[in-house]
Amino acid sequence: MKKISLITGLASVFLCLLFMGLRDIGRYPEKIWLHRCNSLEKLYEKQSRYPNVEVDLVFRKDRVFDVTHDVDTSFNLSLGSYFSYMKDHEGKMWLDIKNLTAGNKHVALERMNEMTEYFQIAKDRLIIEGKDWKALEAFTQDGYYTSYYVTYDEPDDLSEEEVDDCIEELQEIADKEVVSALSFPGYWYTEIKEGLNRSIDLLTWKHRSSQLQFLLSSVGREMLADPQLKVVLVKEKGRFHR
Repeated sequence: MKKISLITGLASVFLCLLFMGLRDIGRYPEKIWLHRCNSLEKLYEKQSRYPNVEVDLVFRKDRVFDVTHDVDTSFNLSLGSYFSYMKDHEGKMWLDIKNLTAGNKHVALERMNEMTEYFQIAKDRLIIEGKDWKALEAFTQDGYYTSYYVTYDEPDDLSEEEVDDCIEELQEIADKEVVSALSFPGYWYTEIKEGLNRSIDLLTWKHRSSQLQFLLSSVGREMLADPQLKVVLVKEKGRFHR
């Protein structure tokens, strides 16, 4: 009887948590954004649940922001198509520019300004993300919300000293006030929250988690309650993922 009662109790807890997770899907559109929305079909398919999305870009030599995750791959889809959509819809976009560098930052910024002006997109509707904070500084100074992409190995694969070195480097970047935020994989959340001790905004992604999985997890609930963490990207492939 005790075993049956225990199983029944655990089942009740699970069902309660599942109900809460299902109930909360779509209730946090400002904080839970769609990860890797790299096709217009996916944008249209998911727009009712995700008004805010992340898009991967490669800045080409012909001054085109190419919508793709990989530098060596192109689907001949430009950022202009997304801005045309934004012009007629509410929502924001997180733009991960994969190859933004000190060498192309001025041309990229000039082109971004031309496009936001042409499509009448307010700069505060965009997050400009890159792996080079020196390149991002130019966008920050021009009024964009920027985020430095943290590329460290997982904390579990590093020594305690190496983790401390990573946190110290992030502190130095935050203190320079050259970017608006730090963006990082979800597995860095605990270390950064406990060690950073800076007021800079935080952005993250749980790229192997759907929104329901995120809502059912304890760390997901912790992230939702954290005012310093502004955006969490979640995975919803749909029919048009690439």
